[in-house]
Amino acid sequence: MFSRKRAALRRLSRVVIAMALAGKPKLILADEPTTALDVTTEVQILKLLQQLAKEEGIGVIFISHNLRVVAQLCDRVMVMYAGQCVESGSVEDIFLKPSHPYTQGLLRSLPQGKARGELVAIEGQPPDVYVLPTGCAFHPRCPDAMNICAKEEPLMSGQVQHVYRCWLARKEASL
Repeated sequence: MFSRKRAALRRLSRVVIAMALAGKPKLILADEPTTALDVTTEVQILKLLQQLAKEEGIGVIFISHNLRVVAQLCDRVMVMYAGQCVESGSVEDIFLKPSHPYTQGLLRSLPQGKARGELVAIEGQPPDVYVLPTGCAFHPRCPDAMNICAKEEPLMSGQVQHVYRCWLARKEASL
């Protein structure tokens, strides 16, 4: 029975993609397109999205919690926290030189295997998006929070191709 459900999900995923392409879009918004799919089908769907982007010139906005897939599939990454962008840049910038503590925490929380150590969780609970804390929304969970973080919301700063919303990263960049 479980394999029939998986087969139905695979067919449904392909049907949804075909329906999306019927209108000849210039942009596809793929929100968690591989959720609940087995690894083989996930690879097929991701290859299809890459092929469409390359051969048909269709832009793809890929929304995912799977950072490994994001690293393989995307050119640029926007990290969101509590409904706002906290960091944006190339895949290399985000994965090799993360500036925001939330991005750093996400990367530390990736499974690294036994040889590399244990999973590291981001402490605390995400905020209620209807009642955000003052200042930086991440400051109650941030291990490096400063007094200003609780008082003032940071503006985006950094270079044009790699921006972040963090008082500490901004301070370190100016040193």
